[in-house]
Amino acid sequence: MGILGQIAAGLRAGLNAALAPAADPRTAYVSAQSKQRALLAQVGLAMNQVTASKERLQGRAVEDRARLPRMLDEARAELVAGHADAARLCLRRRHVVALELEALEAQLAEVESDETNLRMLERRLANQVDELVARQEVIVARYNAAEAQIQIKEAVTGVSNEFAELTAALAQAEQRTEGMEARASAIDRLVKEGLLEPLRLDSTGPGVGVRPVDDDVELQLAALERDIAGPS
Repeated sequence: MGILGQIAAGLRAGLNAALAPAADPRTAYVSAQSKQRALLAQVGLAMNQVTASKERLQGRAVEDRARLPRMLDEARAELVAGHADAARLCLRRRHVVALELEALEAQLAEVESDETNLRMLERRLANQVDELVARQEVIVARYNAAEAQIQIKEAVTGVSNEFAELTAALAQAEQRTEGMEARASAIDRLVKEGLLEPLRLDSTGPGVGVRPVDDDVELQLAALERDIAGPS
């Protein structure tokens, strides 16, 4: 696994940890925010490492490119001087440097490709982080609203129970009142129909009692007859 693969694996592990569910999204929001910042910091560190590696390879490649023509001039000078073995040695060393330059250029191309891919990954991760933050904010707002609704409904439920008890008590009182009114109406109807004699209080005598009206009428009639007859 190359450097880019290691970085990508670390980023995936960090992102999975950031997306792990939690009981309270408000707590998860704070935790995810810190993990997101850590992920972006990790990407920045990886970018710095790749850039430093590319700069080192570029420096070595520049040095080798500058050495090749000088080594060729040295071999030519040795050959002109009649030193064929020395010229041959210079050419062999130049060949080694050329192979090293070729390897450096291949590594440099790979590092530049890794750098390009890492930059794309950084932009994609930044977009995902922005989307995640926006989604978390919406979830937190919805969670707060739902929590407030639950509290309000619980309070309303308690008041509704109290209202239900009061309504039941009022209904019972209303039924008793209607029963009393029905009894009074029935008594009045019986009196009007002559089925029930009206009663009055009689305070004549040592005790207090009740006496029918006809008895009073008979007594008054007898008194009148005595007055008309005069003294016997």
